[in-house]
Amino acid sequence: MTDVVVQFEDVDGDGDREVVVENTWLRMVLRFPEKVGEAFYGRRFTWGGRLQSLVYKPTGREYFMPEMIDPEDVRPFGLPDELFAHFPLEPGEGGKRELKMGVGVFSEEGGETSLEPLPWSWREEDSGAEKAVIFRQECGDLGEYSFAYEKRYRFRADSAWFALDIAWENPGGKDFSSEWDIHSFHQSGAPPRSSWFMAPKRAWVSYGDTRMRAVLKEASPIFATLDINTYVAGRIAWDLDEEGWWYALGPGDGEEFYLLRGRFEPFRGLFWHAWRAFTPQGICQVEVPAGERAVWGFDVTLGEGGRNFVKAAEDCGLTIDREDGLARVGVHSAGQRWGLLSVRVMDQSGAVFQGIEEEGSAGPGSPLRAAAALPEAGDYAVVSASFQHGGQVALQARETVPLKAQRPTARLPFDGGEARVLVASDRGLVDGEVDYLHLCSHSLQCGFEADWSGSEPQIPESLRGYAAACLVGDAWPLERAGELRCWVEAGGGLLLCAPFARLASTLDDLVPLQARGDGRLQRADPELGLQRGTPHHTSERLMLDPDAAVGIAQWSPAIARPGALVTLRFNDADNHPAVALSEAGKGRVAAVATRSAWGEESAYVIWDGWGQYHRAFFGGLIGWVARRW
Repeated sequence: MTDVVVQFEDVDGDGDREVVVENTWLRMVLRFPEKVGEAFYGRRFTWGGRLQSLVYKPTGREYFMPEMIDPEDVRPFGLPDELFAHFPLEPGEGGKRELKMGVGVFSEEGGETSLEPLPWSWREEDSGAEKAVIFRQECGDLGEYSFAYEKRYRFRADSAWFALDIAWENPGGKDFSSEWDIHSFHQSGAPPRSSWFMAPKRAWVSYGDTRMRAVLKEASPIFATLDINTYVAGRIAWDLDEEGWWYALGPGDGEEFYLLRGRFEPFRGLFWHAWRAFTPQGICQVEVPAGERAVWGFDVTLGEGGRNFVKAAEDCGLTIDREDGLARVGVHSAGQRWGLLSVRVMDQSGAVFQGIEEEGSAGPGSPLRAAAALPEAGDYAVVSASFQHGGQVALQARETVPLKAQRPTARLPFDGGEARVLVASDRGLVDGEVDYLHLCSHSLQCGFEADWSGSEPQIPESLRGYAAACLVGDAWPLERAGELRCWVEAGGGLLLCAPFARLASTLDDLVPLQARGDGRLQRADPELGLQRGTPHHTSERLMLDPDAAVGIAQWSPAIARPGALVTLRFNDADNHPAVALSEAGKGRVAAVATRSAWGEESAYVIWDGWGQYHRAFFGGLIGWVARRW
């Protein structure tokens, strides 16, 4: 199949026909409202042109959630868009009336609101090398308003690419203003095979002894909570230094990617995760004066093997991977194209270390690649790469590549190897489940097998077969403290987080930190940060104050026992120890003088800014006590 084929058929048997678009590389299903109305579409997202399904045909990968649990009754699946604004109309007999473009007219009567949908049309047309499928809703005279809302999907034959253009027309006499948002509901996956997500963003990064404010472009796990139906949300601070913005996603169990390049300026960005799905949400502000027209949209490239993107263009992207002392650069193109890939490596002083060129073809699933040697000395190198096609530069990027450990990072240099980790928190702690979820999440993301049972951690009859036990407060039966000590001395790994109460007192010298006073947790006002103590590989990857204001809200003032290695300290006036390590017989013990949640809510563990830092902190300690690192 080399052409773009469009069919109009009821593919899911629900009574409405869908618009099905196929070429060699992709199959797309777009919804068209005919008979099925409000009961299916709800009252929120734009009805016409909803992208219900997108499949990358070479592997059969379905990118979007075709159906989801829907407690809010908004039909959240696929790739919906929405104009937020409701425009007031002249009141009807029963009460107020409002227009929501993309949906219809809402009328209030007797305390209840009814919806009169506005019709949609669709058509297809050829435009040069592209075929377009257009959905349109328009109204010539609705009170003070006349409008047209159009969604134009564009395709190319033999290309793993599509574009969506949104056009909002205002032929009337009153100005329009609304926020517009786009969601893309992707599969989350489950640890340790979580899907990944990358969105360039401003961050402090550190390579060896060098720290700099830069744009972080690193794929991070989407999903970091045990219950994949848990709702979490947060803000995405998009990097706006370059033209447009972009993000890339991929599954945890394959090499496919979904690369989106926006053609609008995001007013703000959000993400949320719940019900086995993850969505990055781009929101922009659109204003259309009377008689004017606004157009915006985005492009999507599909393919394989594009995890480490550093640049996105209309229908291609550039990746840089660091592997075995080499910078491996790849051009990922949505269609077959011949071109020249040029790579130049500069050392930390700015001197050219190596330059290479590779000429060849790039296409879906078959990137054009080149590998250049990296210098051995220094904290970082700078890699400059460009791809020329048809005498023009299609892609160009200049990226900092770490030669030393980068921090913070979503990738810790070890694999738990499915070793078993027991995680438990003191049930008497306020919100103790949050601490428990954090430790379980990081264990799973690091490749361990975490023992958990819903929200109620269970203490096993025996620790035989466990590599580590991660406990918060008095999470282990006091009458079995001797058993815990013997297990550690025989080779087990113990991570104990504050409060250092009865269990810590019973274990006595096994714990490298001793609480001052009664060991109760205190509120930190202002919140505390971390500073370096004795150098150790579990802490050298962490950004510390003043660059990383981690915001530890609860802590336990403690002193280190003789022989303990204090790797991190709080930035309070006395620089109390925050983390201490010790060995007991054949085992290892790490004590942390704060709760594993640091006094934060569980939502903050999900995203790869704060959550990435948190994972490096606790995931590294788990790896150390379990002798995996």
